[in-house]
Amino acid sequence: MPASKRLRHATAWMEKLDEDAVREARDEATVDCYDEHEQHSGLLTMVGEELQFPFPARVIGENVTIVGMEWPDDCELGLDLMVEHKGERYRVDARSVELLEPLPDGHLFLAAYLSWRRFV
Repeated sequence: MPASKRLRHATAWMEKLDEDAVREARDEATVDCYDEHEQHSGLLTMVGEELQFPFPARVIGENVTIVGMEWPDDCELGLDLMVEHKGERYRVDARSVELLEPLPDGHLFLAAYLSWRRFV
């Protein structure tokens, strides 16, 4: 499967969300930001504060548990989620994680980050 289809499928959970609610979460996280780096920082801060771990998800067709998040190691704009699967932990790009129902508290801020990331 091409990467673009995998990413679109992984974020399919966002299609059910209210676009206005996602936009409001993005606006709340970036209200005082002047550039994309400040927006990135604001969004990741809100994801870290609001998203409730652990929660169920799917990565590359495998059911996993998301147990945390990590800021990027370098100056890149990104977000990694910590995945637990079969007793092992992995760091996975947030864009490749499909959230499962019931969506965790704070999911709107993750959706806000992912929708913002599409345009940066």
